[in-house]
Amino acid sequence: MAKQILKQKNAKDEKKKLLLFGFTGLLLVLLLTYLIISFYYNNHFYNKTIINGVNVSNMTVNQAEKAINEEVGSYILTINERNDKCDVIYGNDINLHAVFNGSLSSALQEQNGFDWISNFSRTGELEVNALIKYDDSLLQKEFDKLKCFNDENIIEPQNAHISEYGKDGYKILPEKLGTKVKKDVLFDEIKKAITVLEPSLSIEEVKAYEEPKVLSQNPKLIAAVNEMNKIAGSKITYNFGEDTEVLDGKKISQWLSVNENYEVNLDKEGVKEFVDYIGWAYNSFGKTRTFKTSYGDVIEVRGGDYGWWLNRGKEVSELTELLLEGKQLVKEPAYFQTAMKYGKDDIGNTYVEVNLTAQHLFFYKEGKLVLESDFVSGNLSRNYGTPTGTYPITYKENNATLKGENYSTPVKYWMPFNGNIGFHDAPWRNEFGKDIYVNNGSHGCINMPPANAKIMFENISKGIPAIVYELEGTENNGVKDSQVKK
Repeated sequence: MAKQILKQKNAKDEKKKLLLFGFTGLLLVLLLTYLIISFYYNNHFYNKTIINGVNVSNMTVNQAEKAINEEVGSYILTINERNDKCDVIYGNDINLHAVFNGSLSSALQEQNGFDWISNFSRTGELEVNALIKYDDSLLQKEFDKLKCFNDENIIEPQNAHISEYGKDGYKILPEKLGTKVKKDVLFDEIKKAITVLEPSLSIEEVKAYEEPKVLSQNPKLIAAVNEMNKIAGSKITYNFGEDTEVLDGKKISQWLSVNENYEVNLDKEGVKEFVDYIGWAYNSFGKTRTFKTSYGDVIEVRGGDYGWWLNRGKEVSELTELLLEGKQLVKEPAYFQTAMKYGKDDIGNTYVEVNLTAQHLFFYKEGKLVLESDFVSGNLSRNYGTPTGTYPITYKENNATLKGENYSTPVKYWMPFNGNIGFHDAPWRNEFGKDIYVNNGSHGCINMPPANAKIMFENISKGIPAIVYELEGTENNGVKDSQVKK
C-alpha cells in the first residue's frame, strides 16, 4: 500500500516537471521570436509604413529609397477638370526627385522608439515624408501650359438669374458653373499633390474653380421672382363704351426691374405713361364737337368744359396699388369729370340745346323733347354775352340767391353750367326771346319763364350737357313742334 502511494506521488512530480519545462520552453521561443523581430525591425520599416505615398512596409532604408526613386521617376500628376477633360504634369518635365539626406534613417530610428508590436498590428498608416524636390520655374512653365487656361476652354461662371417675361411668367434660370480656374489656388494644390506623389487631383474637389456668387436657391432671388410674377400676373381691364383697354403682363413686365439687392421695382413712370395714353385716347374735355341741331343743321361747337376728364394723378396711384397687389379686375378710371357716354358722341340723348341766335332752347331727355322755351341770354351791349360751348350742369339748387358786383337776385330754380352762368327762372320779365338780350339781357345767365324753369329743374341733373351755340339764319325764330328733332 505504501509503495503504491509513493508511486502516485512520483508520477505527480514528473507531471509538474514536464509542465514547467513546457512553459519555460514557450517563454524561450517567444523571447527568441521577439529578439529576432526586434533585430529585424532595427533596420526595416514597420508594416503599413507609407513614405510620400509609396508603401515601404518591411523595407530597409536602401530598399525604401530605391522604391521611392522609382516612383518619383515615373510620376505623372493627372489633373481632372470639368466636362470630362484632363491635363497632366510629368515629373521628368519639372525635374522631380527625392532628397533623403538621412531622412529615412532618421525615420527608421524614430520608429524604433515605438512598440513594434502595436505598430506591427495597427490598422492605420504611419506616414513618413521624404523631401520631394522639383524645379519651381519648370513647374510654373508646365502649369501655364495647362489646357484649362486656353481661352477656348474657359467658360465664365454665370449667376442664377431671372428670365425675361414669357408665356409662363418669370422663371429662375439656374447658375452655370463654368470652367474658369482660380490660378493661385490650383497652383498651391498642385504643389501639395506633387509633394506627396498624389496620382491625380480634381480641380472640383480642391475648390479651385471660380464659382457663381448667386445660386438658384438664393432666398432673395426666389422672393424677387415671386414678387415679379405677382405683379405681372395682374390684369386690369378698362371699358370705354365699345372700346376696351387691357393691361396685363405683356405690358406690365416692361415696367419691372430688379436691383443688385433683389428688390423689385415697378417703374411708376411707365404706369404714368399708360395713364397718359388713356387720357389722350378717351378724354373729351373741352373738345370741339360736331352737333346736329334741332333745325337740321350740322355745326361745330367749340369751347366749354364738358366731357370725360381723367384724374391722372389719382389713377396712377390707384393703378400702381392694384398692380403691386397682383389684382385682376375691371376698373372704372378715376375722373375729375364724366360725360353722358363714351365715344365720338359723348353727349348722348339727354341734353339741353341752347340757340343764342334764336334765343330758344330745347331740352331732350332720353331722346324725347321734354321742354322747348324762349329765353333771354347775356346783354351784348354791356359785354355780358353768354359764351358758346358745351358745358355740364354743375348742380341744381332750389331757392338760391344770385349775387354779383351790383346785384343780389333771389331765384327759385338755379341750374349753373358755366361758373356763375346757368339756367334760372326770371319772374321779373314779361317776355322772352326775340332780340331782348341785345340791350336788356342778363349778366350772362339764361333767363327762363318760371313755369319752364320748373320743368327743367324737375328733369335735369348734374352732368347733363348744355350745348350753347349760335346759328345764323335763325334770328328771332322759334321752332314749331313739327321741326323739332325727336
